[in-house]
Amino acid sequence: MKLLLIPSLDLVKGRVVRLTRGRLEEAKVYFEDPLEAARLWIDEGADALHVVDIEAAMEVGDNLPAIKRLLRAVDVEVQVAGGVRSLERAKELIDLGAARVVVSTRFVEDPSWLEELASVLEPRRVVVALDHRGGLVAVKGWIKQTALSLVELAKEAERRGAGYLLVTSIERDGMLTGLDLDSLRRVVEAVHLPVMAAGGVRGLSDVLAAARAGAAGIVVGKALYEGWMKLSQAIRALNEAGLRRRHVDEQASRGPQG
Repeated sequence: MKLLLIPSLDLVKGRVVRLTRGRLEEAKVYFEDPLEAARLWIDEGADALHVVDIEAAMEVGDNLPAIKRLLRAVDVEVQVAGGVRSLERAKELIDLGAARVVVSTRFVEDPSWLEELASVLEPRRVVVALDHRGGLVAVKGWIKQTALSLVELAKEAERRGAGYLLVTSIERDGMLTGLDLDSLRRVVEAVHLPVMAAGGVRGLSDVLAAARAGAAGIVVGKALYEGWMKLSQAIRALNEAGLRRRHVDEQASRGPQG
């Protein structure tokens, strides 16, 4: 399975930060200007960026001005997450230049809404994020825990028209303890959609393990910002192993899953 390596830019008050297990009070600032971070990763070879409006996700603020500025300034694919809970907001982001929008809370609370969104935007522009603790999905910026199964929601997202899935282990996010490969494999085996993974990446071994587990992409944050992994070196390693995917919509050639 070929894999796309996607640096994440998590925004709070217009700055690039990283949280630990989604806790806003533990935000660590890495860049005052998101464009500086974006240009760093693009110079390192990134083909795509993952931008998260943390405050919009938690319903405590908004980083739309910073996102607009970033979308105007870069020439790589950008997928935008955080607080995308209406068709109007999703269309606004696409019109501003986002390649894809990432939705979570609205889908979990109202699965039929995803059908409308996918119909208006096309599935290729819609990523459903399934953020979980121990296989149970959480929403509203990870604040609200549900009793809903990660795998069952993945299947529901596919039925409702999602183009991609993004699976994140909340417990591992920002901890540099490695991906939750078991959960990733269960989702990959349950659906036919390209599945991206996040949460816990420490280094190149995690990237290669994600590719072997069937991931179409991996979103990386703290490992890059803290210097545990150099993006250009990881991309080179993927190229040398024949495992690099350059666009998230390159379809994997795999048969029906269980």
